[in-house]
Amino acid sequence: MPDYETLDDRVSAGSDDVAPASKPESPKVSGQAWGRLLKVFNLSNAAIFTVVTEFFEKFTYFGVRAILVLYFTNALILSERKATSLYHVFVFLSTSFTIVGAFLSDFCFGRYRTILMLSIVYLAGSIVLSVTALPTLTGQSGVGAYIGLFFLSLGSGGIRSCMSPFGADQLNRKEEKGFRIYFSFFYFSMNLAALFAGIFIPILREDVQCFNADCYILAFGVPAITMLVAFVIFAVGTPTYKIYPATGNLFGKLLNATGSAIVNKIKWYMSKKKAGAKEHWLDWADEKYEPEIITDGKRLYSVLALYPLLPMYWALYEQQGSRWTLQAQEMDRNVGSIKLKPDQLQSLNVLFVLLLLPLFEGFVYPQLEKRKLLIQPVTRMSIGMLGAAVAFCITGIVQIQIQKWQITPPSDGMTELKIFNGASCQFNIDFLEHHIVTDPHTFSASYLVPVDTFTLHIIPVNCTVPQLPLNRTVTMDSKTRSTFFMVQDFKTRQLNVKQVPDNQLKILDNSALVRIFPVLETPDNSSNRTVRLKCKQNAVNDLPVMPFVPSLYTPIELGSCTLQLSGAGSKFRQVEGEIDLKDGGVYTIALYQTNHTENITMQLNIDHWPKTVSVLWQIPQYIIISVSEILFSVTGLHLAYTQAPSSMRSVVMAVWLLTIGIGNLIVVVIAESALIADQAVEFFIFSLLMGLITLIFVVSARFYKYHPIDIRHNSLSKSDQEKESDGLNSELKTAPSYTGEENKTNR
Repeated sequence: MPDYETLDDRVSAGSDDVAPASKPESPKVSGQAWGRLLKVFNLSNAAIFTVVTEFFEKFTYFGVRAILVLYFTNALILSERKATSLYHVFVFLSTSFTIVGAFLSDFCFGRYRTILMLSIVYLAGSIVLSVTALPTLTGQSGVGAYIGLFFLSLGSGGIRSCMSPFGADQLNRKEEKGFRIYFSFFYFSMNLAALFAGIFIPILREDVQCFNADCYILAFGVPAITMLVAFVIFAVGTPTYKIYPATGNLFGKLLNATGSAIVNKIKWYMSKKKAGAKEHWLDWADEKYEPEIITDGKRLYSVLALYPLLPMYWALYEQQGSRWTLQAQEMDRNVGSIKLKPDQLQSLNVLFVLLLLPLFEGFVYPQLEKRKLLIQPVTRMSIGMLGAAVAFCITGIVQIQIQKWQITPPSDGMTELKIFNGASCQFNIDFLEHHIVTDPHTFSASYLVPVDTFTLHIIPVNCTVPQLPLNRTVTMDSKTRSTFFMVQDFKTRQLNVKQVPDNQLKILDNSALVRIFPVLETPDNSSNRTVRLKCKQNAVNDLPVMPFVPSLYTPIELGSCTLQLSGAGSKFRQVEGEIDLKDGGVYTIALYQTNHTENITMQLNIDHWPKTVSVLWQIPQYIIISVSEILFSVTGLHLAYTQAPSSMRSVVMAVWLLTIGIGNLIVVVIAESALIADQAVEFFIFSLLMGLITLIFVVSARFYKYHPIDIRHNSLSKSDQEKESDGLNSELKTAPSYTGEENKTNR
């Protein structure tokens, strides 16, 4: 039988008065040891090598993830919906391939060799992704990028299920507290890497220009280098490692035993006598299966029974790298003099985790334990799941505020038009069911019209010079909104109407789009002019214009701008007033002469509102999702290792990580189905689903029974067993430190 000796077992060995503990009490996750976390050498040197390796490996992984969705949209020219789907497919593969790593490590090569082999695959994928990011090699097909991402996800996923158990294997196992220190330190290292990657990789992407574009080859190249560093560090630590061989195909034996138990259970149920009932359904397996296999199976299935409800949490959590990043792109990211990048906002999560994790381990958990609150791991995980639901509810509220200022796409078969009256007369204009009055030198509101051909009936009112009515037939395109510019020829006094499509260009980050429409009294309508925009002390933009002809949209730097119009020779005349260009805004500026004088003034129309909601409003949702991660993810990692049988820890860790992949797959299905057009509504639906799943999890978790840590060392080499001989005595096989009272409190 497996060696699950507990303190109660040792007390009962010499006394008839104390019955042995037949059912181990539930272990609690204590945070009282966090104060010693910074004393790194409390961990073995081998464990430190794994933690440092994890830092550089995770820098690679999170560095690629940080810019991936923008790489899809900006370099490969994919839609936001397609980019979101591909991003989550990548994360899904990265977590699904943990099964491959678990199989290779537990049943074929052992964890050490599996990590070495898959690190080479990981490194190769990183290099391919970086090299194919060259603009000359990228292409809109992105085949090279997809190949690189596939190998990167294979290596990353395979290592993921092995690295944390391999590091935990290096511990002396004196008490469960040592495992808690290790997993907290491991998680801290992983988030520190994610923080640095989330800050610096986007800077390399945007602030370094390669081939007159964002430098993705460098932004992907640095993670490739850090993966090489991770591989070297892990290899250098080889002499310090305790290397366990593969346990063989125990999982296959367990599956056979499971099938046998199910068949025998059904036969017993169908029989008439129904004699000889057994406590656990797995006990019905044939006697040819070793008791260790049956015991391991009970532990395995017990913990895996909790996992089917976990993917929904990850479906919400993983959207920080897709939907939340795209949401940040639609927000005002100016914080004082600092301009944040949309893919940097993900770093808020890891920053808050790094700040809050010591607080939870050193203060929050001990205080809760004194009051017998949130003691059991599944209770903490439940609160973490509820926190994710709250975070997405806040995200939906923020999205509503963003959408208030966005132009809603017209329904099928409809488009929009607006009219600028550049003449000195007032006009009554009738079209379809609309009747509008336009004053001189003003823009009308936007009107919803069908994609069709119809007539504008234009009647002059209060003109100093007689003007005949005009009927203008117009045709609206389904793909573009249009502005109709009405101008009066100063020689013939005839009214001309120009139909000009509104902006269809993607607005560059940290800029605004401006077009100029000069309505000028000039004897030569073909004479070119220049409009000079001064938005900063040293920032000058000269835009060539022609009278009565709207210019093309031009990206302009942000800020408060003054305008000047070129006159005779090289002289510029100042335009009255100034404009404030904001990030993401699209503007049409009409210039005209005041009362037929030389004074030039402007009329501003906002074609598309700028980003008005501050990105700081994302902070609450990031704080809450970070707290939920500490409660859910850190606790879940600890639970996966301590509750798994020692022969199948990589399998349990792989299934834990597989729930992350399934969560990403949920996002892909919802994004590709395009059933929910309103992004705010989608956020609220995710929040509601998470709330319902949390309720089910709370109910099912009440039936979970905890097991002591499986500390069998039967597969260690003889030399390693001698090194750990002191660690195998009875004092070092202490059971997890739940008390009966704590168990009662949480039931």
